[in-house]
Amino acid sequence: MAKSPGGKPSDGKSASDRSGLAKDTVRATGSAVAQGVELATMVGATASEALRARRDPAVVAEKRVRAARRRVTAWSAGGVVSAAFVATGATMMVEDGVEAGSVGAMVLFLALLIWCVVGIVRAASDLRARKRVVTELPAAAPARPAVAGQIRPEMARLDSYSDGLRQLVGMIGIADDDPGLRQLRDEILVAADASEARLRQQAMDLTGLLKAKRNAPPQAATQLDATATQLHGHIHQGVANYGELVSAASDAVVASRNLADSNGSYNSTGVSLAKPGPGQQGTLHPELGQPIDQLRSLAAGMRELTQG
Repeated sequence: MAKSPGGKPSDGKSASDRSGLAKDTVRATGSAVAQGVELATMVGATASEALRARRDPAVVAEKRVRAARRRVTAWSAGGVVSAAFVATGATMMVEDGVEAGSVGAMVLFLALLIWCVVGIVRAASDLRARKRVVTELPAAAPARPAVAGQIRPEMARLDSYSDGLRQLVGMIGIADDDPGLRQLRDEILVAADASEARLRQQAMDLTGLLKAKRNAPPQAATQLDATATQLHGHIHQGVANYGELVSAASDAVVASRNLADSNGSYNSTGVSLAKPGPGQQGTLHPELGQPIDQLRSLAAGMRELTQG
């Protein structure tokens, strides 16, 4: 073995160890940077979701209803206090006689009572109007929590499907005040929201699996990887099924517009935001099957009316 000038063994092996250590350091640094970027992306997504939820029309409408209720309560409290003062002043005038000061106070309290009554009427009317807006708007969309980067494209596609469906459902039919049509719209959104919430929960589960996989032993990581792949497939298929619901809704909207215009023509390609692929038939989520059938039947019936 070669020796150093000092009579000690050469340091060839130590150089190899240092090289391996440097590679490990680079890998660890790269992993830390990737995790930092992923964390920053999830924080940004969480902030965006909080802002979106605050601006949701249904949430804004509910806040306005609560504010209208508070105004009704405030005016009612003012009316009760004013009525109490008026009753007390009238009693004192009957018992002690009419005085200039008592008359002035009575006029003031009576004017305050009238002002409160007018305020109550206006606030109650505003509350009724805001409640009508809430009933006409679709329910707020399910929460959209931040997920891992591997599943983020699927969730982005689900986001666009969900937003598109809410726009399309409001355009179905030709008589907006029809109770049956409104019930159909509500049923479609309830089923769609249930499916969307389940898909987002699965995406959260997948995010947890991927985090656990990074710190798991090799054997456990292999098992987690198989589970994550299977769950990713379920999410992909579920999003595709949701897209089929959007496709059925777009067909119903096209049929509604054609029937309303009475032009006797129908373009089967329509304005669909999503079309089912060849492998998607017979794999619908249970809660989506009935709304899709209802929408397709509705579209077919309106096409027949248009062509007839």
